[in-house]
Amino acid sequence: MSIEFTFSRPDVFTTVRTVSSVESIDVIPDFLIVDSEVKKIYKNRLPSCDFEVILTGGETSKTPETLEKLWLNMSQADLRRDSRVVIIGGGSVCDVGAFAVSTWKRGIQLTLVPTTLLCMVDASLGGKTAVNIAGKKNQAGTVYPASEIVICSEFLQSLPLSEMKNGLAEALKTAVIGDRQIINYLKEKEYNKAVSACLVVKGRIVEADLEENGERRLLNLGHTIGHCIEAISNMDISHGAAVAMGIPMAAKIGGNTDFAAELTEVAHELGLETAIPKEITLQEIHKHLESDKKSTSAGRIWIIPQGWENCVQLLLDRTTEKELLKKAWQ
Repeated sequence: MSIEFTFSRPDVFTTVRTVSSVESIDVIPDFLIVDSEVKKIYKNRLPSCDFEVILTGGETSKTPETLEKLWLNMSQADLRRDSRVVIIGGGSVCDVGAFAVSTWKRGIQLTLVPTTLLCMVDASLGGKTAVNIAGKKNQAGTVYPASEIVICSEFLQSLPLSEMKNGLAEALKTAVIGDRQIINYLKEKEYNKAVSACLVVKGRIVEADLEENGERRLLNLGHTIGHCIEAISNMDISHGAAVAMGIPMAAKIGGNTDFAAELTEVAHELGLETAIPKEITLQEIHKHLESDKKSTSAGRIWIIPQGWENCVQLLLDRTTEKELLKKAWQ
């Protein structure tokens, strides 16, 4: 597979290509950022570089302290505007690493090599970078698409079940938004086809709306409540698990209880749990919603699934939001 996406900003594009094995990842980094677990498993099979930083995966790495560490190492490596940084890892490592790249010299060359299903189907494409602040998700970030993404499905062979489920949740989200066929690929464990189909859906949306002023907001399906669940659990509940809980809840908020039930059934077939833990209260959800980056003085935009490949944006003021959430929570 080789696909090129050209975004709605001059000269901004991403080429996505696949390779058959880890040894086939033919990139030449001036600076390398690697997930610690990936480094431990694949060792000398990975690309090498004189300047290498190893980061622990997971949300705990998405901090200003990690950013400063990366900047200091970039300074020691004397990276220029035409230098290339290669990031090999999952969504969190790519998020914070790409943030550092986007702000070093106001942006240098970036290649992403996603190693988790979640990062392959979603996080690697579209340029969103972020760190968490004070326990709140993605409070600071940039939009900086990588010029190149290299997909190597061999990484999935060593992925823990919990990480596979994270990716399945994001793929489910993408299927609801734009391609129901993705569900069949997932059920048959045809992950290469699922990744390609997810990237086509997301790429089409992001090409038209890189800055998330319109259609790209659809990609937030399940994330509004999902981010709250992550934060309330102190990140003990993973991103994908939280999104899986948020998708049918969004359907309920829109009054689409039958579709919510169908989504729950499909999620369970994929091994995903959709029930929000009882220890998470609606009051806590309301509190964390105020940190949602989609919040405005007029309210929040929710993505409501009305059926397969049929999602709408719904602006809810605080009063209406509370009423619909209370009803959906029951």
